[in-house]
Amino acid sequence: MEFSSTKSIYIQIADYMCDCIMMGKWKVNEKIISIRELAVELEVNPNTAMRAFEHLQSRGIIYNKRGIGYFVAE
Repeated sequence: MEFSSTKSIYIQIADYMCDCIMMGKWKVNEKIISIRELAVELEVNPNTAMRAFEHLQSRGIIYNKRGIGYFVAE
């Protein structure tokens, strides 16, 4: 993934994740990629990936089941 210098990287990652949801790669109530896996896939720091997850969770797009992982919200 190519990152733009005009937007925060975690916002660009969140946009990428939203695109995955909208295109049906991840479906409602389906478990999504882990923070670590996403960080490795996109070659970013895990803390940056975590900020993207927190951003999406605060907006109700994904939710966390503690100890299990993140899922797509309805």
